Amino acid sequence: MENPREEAMNYNLLEEKWIPVLWTDGKTNRVDIIEALTQAGRIRQIAASNPMDRVAVLRFLLALLYWCKGNPPDKITNDSFPPDWFKKLHDNKDCFNLLGEGKRFYQYHKSGSGNYTKLSANYLVQEVPTGTNLSHFRHSTDGNNGLCPACCAMGLLRLPVFATSGGRGKPPGVNQKPPIYVIPLGSSLAETLWLSWRKVSDSDLGISAWEKPDLSLSKTGKIPLLTGLTWLPRRVWLDNPGETASCISCGSREPLIRQCAFAGIGSTKTAVDGQGRVWNDLHVICNGKDIVKPGNVLDTSDAAAGQWTRIMAGILGGQKANDPCKVWVVGFATVQNDKYLEAMEYVIPFPTASDDQKLQGSIEKIEKWHKEGLILAKRIRLMVNAIRPHVEGVISTKAGELIAGGDDAWEKAAREYSPMMAAVAMSLSPGYTTAAVQRRKQIADVKPNMQPESKDVKKASRKKGGDK
Repeated sequence: MENPREEAMNYNLLEEKWIPVLWTDGKTNRVDIIEALTQAGRIRQIAASNPMDRVAVLRFLLALLYWCKGNPPDKITNDSFPPDWFKKLHDNKDCFNLLGEGKRFYQYHKSGSGNYTKLSANYLVQEVPTGTNLSHFRHSTDGNNGLCPACCAMGLLRLPVFATSGGRGKPPGVNQKPPIYVIPLGSSLAETLWLSWRKVSDSDLGISAWEKPDLSLSKTGKIPLLTGLTWLPRRVWLDNPGETASCISCGSREPLIRQCAFAGIGSTKTAVDGQGRVWNDLHVICNGKDIVKPGNVLDTSDAAAGQWTRIMAGILGGQKANDPCKVWVVGFATVQNDKYLEAMEYVIPFPTASDDQKLQGSIEKIEKWHKEGLILAKRIRLMVNAIRPHVEGVISTKAGELIAGGDDAWEKAAREYSPMMAAVAMSLSPGYTTAAVQRRKQIADVKPNMQPESKDVKKASRKKGGDK
């Protein structure tokens, strides 16, 4: 009988079943990298429970497509990608060894150093508490609990996408504080990958981190696509698997990796007065010049209420007529760099806009809705703050209807406030006096004013000196 520890030492990501997938027939299991790509037309989506893992795996597979095939073809069918596209993976099999003494996937030793400080392998997975972080609902002990090889691979894939600043010498990922990622969705993994793949064609794709894990970012100039998608802001080296136990992340019973090097790589800042480096992430959206990033939704009672409108305005701002009509939105909210709050996700379906003018009109309506919500909060602050998150949650699920429906749809959305404002009115103005009834009506009628502003109506000018 083979020793399970020796078997785990030969863990190659091209051959091991480590990527969880949901097939189009509704079944789930794990596949290797080759199967994920060659069977992508039969796979509905990556099936990891945490959306951070699903984004990380998707962007990794996308980087592999660029590396193996280059720029995207003009179109694909819903079938999977041809196996002959991926000969380069077989020829470079050693780049995808997770363990062993030779070259390792997304790992490297610092040149000239023999010993290094070991930390818990759980640092690879943000939702597992480490060091002095509070345990909350998941209790973990450094050095005792650990991760299975598959979860270690997932954690390594998170580094380029969701790494935050960890103090001096530990920079965040290429996007700095993790932004909100917006990914167009297709009916299969193959179509979803192609919708992102077709966004960028580039003659200089650069070097990937599986080829050169210690790859540095240039101080100036454009960051190549493969470098930006895979650059590692941490230096990692996994310990060999030890005794069999339940993985703290996925629960499977396997020989666990309990410790690893998890070190900084030094400062990556550029000169203040220089041009600096340029990186245009294909999944990042902007409101104006600012990259949209998730906020601290736990900060106040209605902090999460306006988040969907910022996201929608950013999506539509980068949208073109006849673009795909369903997008997947994932954000990782942090405060003080390394204090993690939540991973959030939305799937937003909306109809394909037939022209750019209609897109601009939708952006204006969304911005008006956001401003009106803030106005309500100022008028009756405590009560509106209590009900606004619920109303915004309901409205955010109808984003597609709002964009397609025009003014009438936005008026209907505004009326979602009416039942709850009626209850607020009863609380703030009880009794049956004429004044109480009138006050209740005024409160119950409070809602966003989504009527189009008339540009023809001007305020009547007053004569100098006023009325005599």
